[in-house]
Amino acid sequence: SIDGGKTWFNATPGATPGVWDYTWLTDVANGSHTLTVEATDAAGNKATQKLEFTIDTMLSEPTIALDSTDDSGTKGDNLTNVNKPTFILGNIDADARYVTVEVQHGGTKETLTATKGATGIWSVIPTGTWADGSYTLTVKVEDEAGNVKHSAPLTVT
Repeated sequence: SIDGGKTWFNATPGATPGVWDYTWLTDVANGSHTLTVEATDAAGNKATQKLEFTIDTMLSEPTIALDSTDDSGTKGDNLTNVNKPTFILGNIDADARYVTVEVQHGGTKETLTATKGATGIWSVIPTGTWADGSYTLTVKVEDEAGNVKHSAPLTVT
């Protein structure tokens, strides 16, 4: 049962003695659940065991933007004269385990690790200075459950 004992499902003996199997007929909803297993022997003795688990199949799509203080052209045009600009990441879920930014420039790729500041804002700054040219950045987020999402690419010049 995963509804506090209101609904019970019968498990079947597995291939290994003492192991029983059950496959849900429908998807279990996202969120925290308590699985309760009850076993009854031939004499009618019952034993109950509970297991807490979480289903997490959802992850928000991250965003990336050039920090407005480094946007030296018309605001929002993604032109900068800063050779080590800061990028602000948004829509990062609280259970994010890895947050990285892939930077493509001139046929090369570099992966940067984003950091979460004391105010809760995620950002990334290149490890070295950038030469003139176009750079395309994409955020990749992986959460504790292993769900992965990528941002739309951002190109800055």
